[in-house]
Amino acid sequence: MTEFDIGEFFIRGEAREVEGEFQAVIIMRAKPPLTTVTFHQVEKDRWFKTADVAAMAARDAAKALKLAVDEGALKA
Repeated sequence: MTEFDIGEFFIRGEAREVEGEFQAVIIMRAKPPLTTVTFHQVEKDRWFKTADVAAMAARDAAKALKLAVDEGALKA
């Protein structure tokens, strides 16, 4: 598992199974001392037939988010 540091959070992409289909999700883990973990679906209402394909899409989305943050997407 590869986590990316994006400021106040560590993120990673994973697949999550829901009723036999899979979602690509980005998992955001707050940096210590907080222990909050949240899941965010990569593409609303997009489902994948296999966990591998969903996980690949999630990892790609996490990398893209990390790149956007590194390029200043969160700066006002």
